[in-house]
Amino acid sequence: MAKDKRLKVGEIAPEFNLKDQYGKTVSLADFLGEDKYVLLYFVSSAEKKRCDRSGCPLKENLDRVKELSVIPIVIDEDPVFEHEKFSRDHNIDFPILSDPNMVTIKGYGVYEKVNVNGIEKEKVVPTVFLINPKGYIIGVWEPKVIEESIDDIINIIKSLKK
Repeated sequence: MAKDKRLKVGEIAPEFNLKDQYGKTVSLADFLGEDKYVLLYFVSSAEKKRCDRSGCPLKENLDRVKELSVIPIVIDEDPVFEHEKFSRDHNIDFPILSDPNMVTIKGYGVYEKVNVNGIEKEKVVPTVFLINPKGYIIGVWEPKVIEESIDDIINIIKSLKK
């Protein structure tokens, strides 16, 4: 999928129904509403593998978003049982959703052909969408890792909450 397929600011965030790390089916609508913002983060498995027992940049940075009353949601193609273990191992209390068929991943346009060391392959490109209470995308970032964009994301959230 080409970058021009990625959803953009101003578009309505597509609904999804995916299983979280506990096997419960959740939808985007479950998280939206009066003054509820959602930070939807599509990650590759490599991002989660950066976590170890001494620290987890994914959790640490998304917890900063939670402190601002924004709901972080992580989506990747890994199975539920891996999310449950990851969540337990790193004490994560935000939703980590499994999209093994990649319907939502492709629907948001974050599954692309990329050139990795001269070999073209398809993969999930890490992308963050900030979604307002009415379901519109109000911010899009494409960080390799969440730390690259978190300060910018937090500043935008703070400006929205004034």
